[in-house]
Amino acid sequence: MTVFAMSVGALENPAGVGSVDLQHNLPIETDFFIVQFVRGLNAPESVVVVRDSLRFPASMIDQSASYKLLAFKISNGIADGVWWVDNYVYDANQVNIEFKSSAENSGTGEPNSFSGTVLVSDQPAARNVVALALDGETPYQLARTVSDPSTGAYTLEWNGYTGQILITVHDDYGVPHVAGEARGVGERIHPSVYTGYVYDVSETGTLGTEPVWPTEAGAVVVSGTARMVAVPFYKPVSQGPYFV
Repeated sequence: MTVFAMSVGALENPAGVGSVDLQHNLPIETDFFIVQFVRGLNAPESVVVVRDSLRFPASMIDQSASYKLLAFKISNGIADGVWWVDNYVYDANQVNIEFKSSAENSGTGEPNSFSGTVLVSDQPAARNVVALALDGETPYQLARTVSDPSTGAYTLEWNGYTGQILITVHDDYGVPHVAGEARGVGERIHPSVYTGYVYDVSETGTLGTEPVWPTEAGAVVVSGTARMVAVPFYKPVSQGPYFV
């Protein structure tokens, strides 16, 4: 059984002076992508959130190093597919970056599974858990689930694959802020422009005009008749590879 200890730091907003801004071919009808810059499979070195462009500070990476980029598509808070780039090396003249689409899992063959536990600050937590199949011609999303909020336990199940897998845990990014929508206590909202925080509804109401979002944990913000509390959006954690 594998235990994940989630990072205690939120994802930083990478916009600003000295940032790299690349156009990409990722399908943008989704809410967003989480992109991991990976030099070793044991853990990503850096993580960014992507919508219209891939933006990150040049100082975030070793500009002479070669990276594998893994882009996890997140729709309605759930990981739903993976794209990748092999051997990415920073080029100051680069304008566009092309991601390869993942293969599809056929879902046939012998059943297999992988179990573990998710901990955040040493406490069980509900998080999205994804298994990425690494062997074969292309990597692809093998299975996904959500860990139990009371125990942190999860089990990933699939058919027809034996080989190396990478396990990645994602925080819940919630749903976009849409004026006029009713939201209840416990729902999670994210802003139209990434801030490094998400906002949990603490008082039921109908969302109004998008507010100025605070970027301090525990800060209260009101939109229409709904009241929300700022919560850091935690970095994904990857572990592996494991052979199954």
